Amino acid sequence: MLASNVLVFLTCLIGTYTHLGSAVISNETQIFNLLLQDYDKDASPNQNKATEVRLGVYINSFYSINEQTMDYSVSMHLRQSWQDPRLKFSDINSRIANIRLAENSWNKIWIPDTFFRNEKGASFHEVTVKNRLLRLASTGDVWYVAKISAVLSCPMQLQLYPFDTQSCPMTFESFGYTMDTMYFSWLDHPVDFDENFRLPQFKLVQLVLRDCSQNSTTGAFPCLEIRFILRRNIGYFLIQVYVPSFFIVIISWVSFWINVDASAARVTIGLLTILMTTMMSGGASATLPRVSYIKAIDVWMITCLVFVFTSLIEYAVVNVLARRQGPPSHLQGSAIPRKGPDGGEECGTEWVDGGNPTAENDTRRLESGEDGGKPPEVVDGILLARRVDTFSRFFFPLSFLLFNFVYWMAYAVPYRSVP
Repeated sequence: MLASNVLVFLTCLIGTYTHLGSAVISNETQIFNLLLQDYDKDASPNQNKATEVRLGVYINSFYSINEQTMDYSVSMHLRQSWQDPRLKFSDINSRIANIRLAENSWNKIWIPDTFFRNEKGASFHEVTVKNRLLRLASTGDVWYVAKISAVLSCPMQLQLYPFDTQSCPMTFESFGYTMDTMYFSWLDHPVDFDENFRLPQFKLVQLVLRDCSQNSTTGAFPCLEIRFILRRNIGYFLIQVYVPSFFIVIISWVSFWINVDASAARVTIGLLTILMTTMMSGGASATLPRVSYIKAIDVWMITCLVFVFTSLIEYAVVNVLARRQGPPSHLQGSAIPRKGPDGGEECGTEWVDGGNPTAENDTRRLESGEDGGKPPEVVDGILLARRVDTFSRFFFPLSFLLFNFVYWMAYAVPYRSVP
């Protein structure tokens, strides 16, 4: 009887223990609270050696790249992973592999003090909940992810704009821990992109990963950097700048085919093309910083402005040539038929002085020919003006085509050679 009572008691005791053990194992909060006993969140995980912190990012979007302020805005998930032996719970229960910790748990354990060295502004996402994930593995490995929107500086060289390729950095550094306490390394996939990732004005051609750790007066701080190599798409500039300005220059050449006497038409064309080119040049530079060097688009717009301005100056030269003075005043008179030896009329004309009847010796005879007997000065002025117009019809287009060949060979060919 006594043996039977002892057996029942032991059976109940074992069942109670098993039930309690199952309750503890199934409650992740209790496991985490148990781990936090005697846990110092200000102390590094490994007291005797530096802790390895592995970094990576998941890029959602580049939603702004600003040349004027030389920065870019990015939405991303910052990923960090490290091992904290003090949070190992495999000896407590081996049946749980991972624990997803509750909100604000990151305030209760040690986390790296990672920051963006080239940051201008950043914020965590908190809609509809705080967008952070803290997961703990039974081996003590910690996985920490936070969704961040940041504005990062990107020093740009715009000499080749809009055929430029920019290198925009994303620099991670420890704010207070030196390399004696922790160091950085990359995750197996350091940079991932959303499947719908697009850049409207750029193309991502390359990623460069490098170690930027450096020594300072207070010690050596860990640092890693991602460089996004971005090549600008020129489709927008071809449609909005290059093609319209090309046709404006061609329009300025229409005046070469208009009569020399049509002053209103030729001056209007010249002034309008100058104004349109100037306005287009100002619009193309409106979103750019006030740099002191010449950009590729400046070379194009300045040359177009020179061509349209020279077209207007060409008409001024032509107009002056066409209005050259006729023969001297003492030779101005009326044309009379030429008298032959027998008193009859001969072919040709004779210009008789109308202002000085006594100046018979100054009478000038002109043989009839191509000029029709007109004063040589008048004929030369009109013909020379027309010849200048004819010369301009060929010289201006050929010069502009030559400029286009040199320009596109100098800027577009190196641009296309970038992978």
